[in-house]
Amino acid sequence: MTPQRLKKIEAVLDKRQPTLHVVLENVDDPRNVGAVLRSCDAFGVIDVHLLYPKGRMPRLREIKSKSAASAAKWLRFTKWEKPKDLIAFLKKKKIAIVATHMSAKAKDPAKIDLTQSVAIVLGNEHDGVSKDMLKAAHANVLLPMVGFVQSFNISVAAALLLYEAYRQREGKGMYAAPQLKIAEKKRLIKAWTGESV
Repeated sequence: MTPQRLKKIEAVLDKRQPTLHVVLENVDDPRNVGAVLRSCDAFGVIDVHLLYPKGRMPRLREIKSKSAASAAKWLRFTKWEKPKDLIAFLKKKKIAIVATHMSAKAKDPAKIDLTQSVAIVLGNEHDGVSKDMLKAAHANVLLPMVGFVQSFNISVAAALLLYEAYRQREGKGMYAAPQLKIAEKKRLIKAWTGESV
């Protein structure tokens, strides 16, 4: 690995946000999953949770060959089959759950604190977020829209929500100072490159 490549990897890791998680719940279309992963990488997400209690978990190899390009390589994945297990994990880590769901109680994401430790839950293209995840959610968000359609494609919604998280976190200087601990950063470099630093 060249010094320039290592420098780029370290610079990217210095922008990663270990307190910003994304949960994909039963998202069917590998292209949608891939597009979400691209946005995750772009806005500094490191941890993606794949929750698939109903259907086949997407193969990461299949996702990588679609629209994810090489984004999936730079993310950490945790697979879950039961919502209750993921909810318990997030609660133990004190990570707030923010669900995307159309309801009268839904709030504009700009009015939710996305600088806290938070997991943004994106549901299935047809059924949305499950009842279990909605019940556990600390907040429910809905992107404001003024047209005839009532929802965005999941990959577009993810990009807009992650941009809002970026906007809030950038305003608090969370991208200016490294969020990952040094030991964790070294582990990731080794995992990504096979080399120790």
